[in-house]
Amino acid sequence: MGNSIAVPESGSRKVTRPHLSTMRSRLLLLTLVLLIPALAAAGLLVYAGYRHDRREVEKHLQETARALSLMVDRQFGQAEALLWALSTSPQLLGKDYAAFDARARAAIRIPGAWVSVSDSRAQVVNTWLPPGSPLPLIGNMDYRKGSAVGTLRISNLFRGFVAQQPVVGVDTLVTANDGSELFISVNMLTDTVSRILADQGLPPTWIGTIVDRNGTVAARSRDAEQFVGRSATPNDMTRTLAEERQGVAESISLDGIPTLLAFARSPGSGWSTIVAVPRSEITGAAWRSVLYLAVAGGLLLALAAAMAWLVARSIARPVNGLVSLAQGVGRGELIAPPASGLAEVDQAGDALALASRHLRERDAALRAGEARLRATHENAAVGIAEVDREGRFVSVNEARCQLTGHTREELIGQHFAHVTQVATRDADIELFARQVAGELDTYTTESLFTRRDGSFGWVRVTSTALRDETGTFLYAVRVVEDITERREADRRQKLLIDELNHRVKNTLATVQSLAWQVTRPGVPPEVAQDRFQQRLLALSRTHNLLNETLWEGASLRTILEAEFTPYAGDSSQVRLEGPDVDLPARLAVVLGMAFHELVTNAVKYGALSTASGRVQVDWKVEDRGERVLLTIDWCELDGPVLETEPRPGFGSRLLRQTITRELAGQLDLDYEREGVCCTIAVPIEPARQQAA
Repeated sequence: MGNSIAVPESGSRKVTRPHLSTMRSRLLLLTLVLLIPALAAAGLLVYAGYRHDRREVEKHLQETARALSLMVDRQFGQAEALLWALSTSPQLLGKDYAAFDARARAAIRIPGAWVSVSDSRAQVVNTWLPPGSPLPLIGNMDYRKGSAVGTLRISNLFRGFVAQQPVVGVDTLVTANDGSELFISVNMLTDTVSRILADQGLPPTWIGTIVDRNGTVAARSRDAEQFVGRSATPNDMTRTLAEERQGVAESISLDGIPTLLAFARSPGSGWSTIVAVPRSEITGAAWRSVLYLAVAGGLLLALAAAMAWLVARSIARPVNGLVSLAQGVGRGELIAPPASGLAEVDQAGDALALASRHLRERDAALRAGEARLRATHENAAVGIAEVDREGRFVSVNEARCQLTGHTREELIGQHFAHVTQVATRDADIELFARQVAGELDTYTTESLFTRRDGSFGWVRVTSTALRDETGTFLYAVRVVEDITERREADRRQKLLIDELNHRVKNTLATVQSLAWQVTRPGVPPEVAQDRFQQRLLALSRTHNLLNETLWEGASLRTILEAEFTPYAGDSSQVRLEGPDVDLPARLAVVLGMAFHELVTNAVKYGALSTASGRVQVDWKVEDRGERVLLTIDWCELDGPVLETEPRPGFGSRLLRQTITRELAGQLDLDYEREGVCCTIAVPIEPARQQAA
């Protein structure tokens, strides 16, 4: 036959020895005879075209990466200029935080940016929040490491303390007029950095990435929501940490695409910009050239077919055996390939046997991974559900079941709005319809729902659509967060507004009482007018003091004197006894509200409504180990005799709520015959009180 030679031997039978013992040697003969000249010429042409295209792409990538790095420095330069201007503000240096907050809000021109200022204890300004919002305490001072007075610092990407999103900041330390240090920062969301990539207008298939000095992705032109906040690829991390200035290299992107990339380090911030293009775009033209040349080589292949047929006969059976082995691997069987006589076939058989064992191991690992994913889904703290294009549940986790009190079996197949109240249901359904139609990828809404036990609650729903490669809607993942407590907090805020209305009414009643006291019989009109004006001014000073304590705090005695001054014309009517105690802002405001209610009640109905009445206020501070307790005794004497105990009104309810709920204290309120007597006990911070 064509693959062996019969060698005759004297006195013995013929021994057949294979001429070509491997598949590679047999196919090599055919390649050498027919295809090498054509393939060599084609390879040279394709390679030359490929090298030319690649050099052009590398040049373009480098120019784009350098341009992006300059845009990054320009963006940070705007933030630095704003920070320099704000850090020298007289309002900041004088700690007039309300005025500084207003100035900072007016000065911000960078979309997605805000200003925060913190002292050694807490944030004092944060323009991310509405004016007047409570600001958080600072747990530690680690965020100030590396900062210096008069020196600007551009941070790496971090998660915002209040915004709870990936943030980059430009910050510095300033020294206030009183010698204390304030940490001021201009913060920007990653959307601000991402806008640089959007403005550059990269081709759709290109991937633009901006990473900080630690190699963390701060912006990405594709799939930003998936990769922002993650570390760059290991190769990109190595270049970033090695502080290379610029270069071109091959790499694998975060989403697994082989790419050719150019990178440049920003000279000002030290951040790096990476512009990558899929390698398939560069090699595409070369492959097309190969295709065209393959057509021209068809004649050569026709000539080679005859020899290939001869060769194929000798290898067909072993290859067919490999097919059977591969089918066994596909069925998940452990295979044991027999010897075929061809080295390459035997190697392939051994590789299939090894692959069958590896597939068994990977299948077991995959099942374990799926089990972990299901466990994570089921034990998530928020409700997670998958709904089809009709809005019906196809999957829910345990947290979603507990939210409304339904079982999994009861929810599957139900519409997601089956317990939503009409007031919020239509908006959710309309947004979902737009999402199915492709107008929205993600939306967030708040809905009022009814639990199975009949109670009501509020949820925040974030619905994200998943689509196939053609953009067709597959299903939506709905993350449901219980916000009932937050809504309850909004309700409590309304209570404070009601209290403000009540205070206005009390102020009007106070003015009426002042007018009555100064116009008693026998008082000349000009004297009455002067007294009336003086008491109105004293009342104004009281309100100014309360406004100041909202930020700076005040002593307990000052607050009491400010509340009594407008009403007690004779100082002998009021007696204040107790040590000097400085109260923090929150405690001062709440106790000021409480004293205001007690004083106005005494003026309208109690001891201060008569010339002979008196008010005695005593207080003391006690150290009880784990906490310090401030006890205040209020007693009205020689007031109008109470025949019956008055009915509780808004003032008494507000008094009890502010002491017990807002300050976690105790209130004992008694209506004696000569006036009101009460005892207030509230805990205070040891560092905040100074007792004489």
